[in-house]
Amino acid sequence: MVISLALAGALVAGAQAADTPPIKPGLWQVTADSQQLNGKPLPDMSAQLAEQMKRMPPEMRAQMEAQMKAKGVQMAPGGGNMAIRMCMTKEMLDQNRWQKTEGNCKNTSMTHSGNTWSWKFTCTQPASEGEGSTTFTDSTSYNSDIRITSQRNGQPQTVSMKHHAKWLGADCGELKPLAPPPKP
Repeated sequence: MVISLALAGALVAGAQAADTPPIKPGLWQVTADSQQLNGKPLPDMSAQLAEQMKRMPPEMRAQMEAQMKAKGVQMAPGGGNMAIRMCMTKEMLDQNRWQKTEGNCKNTSMTHSGNTWSWKFTCTQPASEGEGSTTFTDSTSYNSDIRITSQRNGQPQTVSMKHHAKWLGADCGELKPLAPPPKP
């Protein structure tokens, strides 16, 4: 649950912005810098996920990787914090689809001042709400700070995340662009 919320939060933003974000199209890597649940640090899940994937039968691992790629997401190789790779086209940026929404989420407000964009969102599955901001360092990097609140087993929970993204190059290789969010 926390991982799906974290990934959803890490990918929510910008769908209703009035301007194109000041970043380059191509292959991007988004890395989690910190994740907290109710103010307590969450362990880095990348090592656990890598270990689980190593234990999977090769066919199952290939199927899981193919499903992720079909949605436009790939786990980044190597150690360190959890990271994903995604491909963003010029058209996606021009149409303000520069970050994907997950979990039946929609933006409820979007503002930007200078190089910082801020937004609020609500999600229906799981029921949650949140806010975040992204600061574009330049056309090849940005940092985001996201906070999501929800209920789990009748208890409130807050997930806070910080992540950074860097442009890896214009060529996305075999990774397809992010799949557009499903229409309601």
